[in-house]
Amino acid sequence: MLSEPHFSHIITWMPHGGAFKILSKELLVAIPGYFSLTKFESFTRQLSIWGYKRLYRRGADYGCYYHESFLRGIPQLTVLMTRVTSKQGKYAPYPEGEPNFDLISRRHPLP
Repeated sequence: MLSEPHFSHIITWMPHGGAFKILSKELLVAIPGYFSLTKFESFTRQLSIWGYKRLYRRGADYGCYYHESFLRGIPQLTVLMTRVTSKQGKYAPYPEGEPNFDLISRRHPLP
């Protein structure tokens, strides 16, 4: 979905390829065939269950979502994704500890 140009007004990769941004919450959950969820909150809950994190650092990546095993052009990494156990607790935002994708992409560009 992220690589399909006709969805780029709804959800898109960030230029560095390490995170994605949701541009239209309403249209995202309304796409037939992709999600059985009808509420954006349910969608974000599923992201959390699978270990995605939201970025809170100021700048272009603010509000984006990322996962260490979900990178543009490297779909083979998704086999490493697992559901987060409930015992791990809720993720607390820590902007200072978030990855700097711009710096990472300069050193290690993605396809």
